[in-house]
Amino acid sequence: MRIGLALGGGGARALAHIGVLRFLEEEKIKISYISGTSMGAVVGALYALKPNADYVEKAVRSQLDRHKEDILSLKAYDTHSSAEEKKLFLEKSFRFVKDIYLWNLKIAKPYLVKPRPFFKLFKKLLKDYKFKDCEIPFLCTTVDIIKGQALAIRGGSLFRGVVASCALPGVFPPLRTKYGLLVDGGVLVPLPAAYISNTVDFVIGLSVESNIGSAKNIKNSIDILFTVDRIRYKKIIDDNKKDADFIISSKVSRYSWSSFDCIDEIIESGYKEARRQQKNLMKAVSRRRWLSFLGIKRKPYLPRFNFIPE
Repeated sequence: MRIGLALGGGGARALAHIGVLRFLEEEKIKISYISGTSMGAVVGALYALKPNADYVEKAVRSQLDRHKEDILSLKAYDTHSSAEEKKLFLEKSFRFVKDIYLWNLKIAKPYLVKPRPFFKLFKKLLKDYKFKDCEIPFLCTTVDIIKGQALAIRGGSLFRGVVASCALPGVFPPLRTKYGLLVDGGVLVPLPAAYISNTVDFVIGLSVESNIGSAKNIKNSIDILFTVDRIRYKKIIDDNKKDADFIISSKVSRYSWSSFDCIDEIIESGYKEARRQQKNLMKAVSRRRWLSFLGIKRKPYLPRFNFIPE
């Protein structure tokens, strides 16, 4: 039976996928196809190249250590944790709007963070590999903000594909290609299970979305904007989950998308949640295997997808 793996985004929280991959290896669950979005595309691409959780973890740790200062600088744009961090984000954002967008429109840039260090990080991880070099077939999702549509990339440069899937709008610059102006796939496809559902017999979705938060914490217009966006995101990801046969949602909501300094705890959280779901997962896999034996196929997913030509 062919089993597919759909890895959702979530910044640093998506490192929990590494723990799940280690669990799947221990259970000898062979993966036949991988799809990934945003940081899930990074983990997915590395595992597709070399299906070994230890390899993925070592590769990620190496680059996080090498680019530690650049990675930690992302916390300045994080609204997840303390009130001081939130204040810092808002102050920087308002200053950015005031000084750049209102006073210096001609030199305004469509991103907050200098991309060069992060491009170097991805290049070190993915080198000059192509999608065709992956031991496990792999695709990642991105969004063309010109046409407003999701795209799946499954050919060409693995580095460019993953960069497009990780281009968080406003934080990193979009990737300009002949196929459009590409940004983070999580904008429309936070969990890309549907893209592989017709290729495999069983899809395991890995999700790390954070909590929406209580309406009691809404005190101003910025809180309202953030809450509305989280509600929108949760609705999209709930719809995405319906395309998977089984979901493992790692318990990492206490971490922010920039908590790359908590890699140990995040990976362990992913492993523990997968281990906790072991019996349910095995039952679901066995049931699908038995139904396949009886000739009862899973319901195909029919909508057309937009794939960038290989």
